[in-house]
Amino acid sequence: MAVIGTVLLSGAIIYSTHRQRHDEAAALETVRSYFKLTYARDFTSAYPYFSLSDRRTWDEASYLESQNPYRGFALIVAKRLAEFIEVWPIEETQLNDRLQIKVGYRVPAPENLAALLFDWNQEKLNALSRERKDQLLQDLEVRYKRGKLLSIQGQETVLLVKEENRWKIFLDWASGTKVHLRANLPTSGDLKVQFAQKEIIAKQDDLFLVNLMVKNQSGRVITITVGHTVDPSAAADHLELVECGLLAPVTLQPQSEQEFSMAYLLDAAARQDYREIFLNYDFKLR
Repeated sequence: MAVIGTVLLSGAIIYSTHRQRHDEAAALETVRSYFKLTYARDFTSAYPYFSLSDRRTWDEASYLESQNPYRGFALIVAKRLAEFIEVWPIEETQLNDRLQIKVGYRVPAPENLAALLFDWNQEKLNALSRERKDQLLQDLEVRYKRGKLLSIQGQETVLLVKEENRWKIFLDWASGTKVHLRANLPTSGDLKVQFAQKEIIAKQDDLFLVNLMVKNQSGRVITITVGHTVDPSAAADHLELVECGLLAPVTLQPQSEQEFSMAYLLDAAARQDYREIFLNYDFKLR
């Protein structure tokens, strides 16, 4: 009987260990898929990977409208590049019903491909001929196999929660403040401004980034200045501008475009008083 008990116990330990490894592998695969889909700006496919709590905070229609996802051939190109992404585990920590995974990643640097991909201009990419599209995808494949794709490497910690026996990405949107981005442009129509994201959920004491593209649609050289305001105005006391690429006047050549980035920090007190704020950029021609 003792022998039988030992065998049963040993079998249970082996089964438990196998199940745990399978569970951790499934969690890592969820993280890997999340990285690939968000890198490709395929937010329609990425949304179901988010936790139920996050999806209740930010509904799918509003989320997708705010993200400026890639479409058409631009999406195909981004998804092809996403296939080259590498993600590996560094550390895993069980937190009650949640799993925290620290991963390393290596992703193709999109800026390094800007010249080849028309600065990621979706209209130009989607307008290419079938032959040119096939050639471009083949070019990316060749560059990857020859090791000529410049990559960005880093680390990130991701929190997952188990729902209906599946791991989901837990972003904790409910604890953040929704930041709406607005551009007020001159009536002349010389400028076009596009945000990488129109809405951002900022969590307390975490930096958040605002990226935007400014295009001079006119046939002349123009110089612009940009003012920043916050609504409600009292919320500005809780928002720190850490870095801004639009503090000084900017000169744009005819039909040219330029990307700018800003970094902000929203303090912990803001979440108690404001569920959403509006960050306004007032563009003026000089």
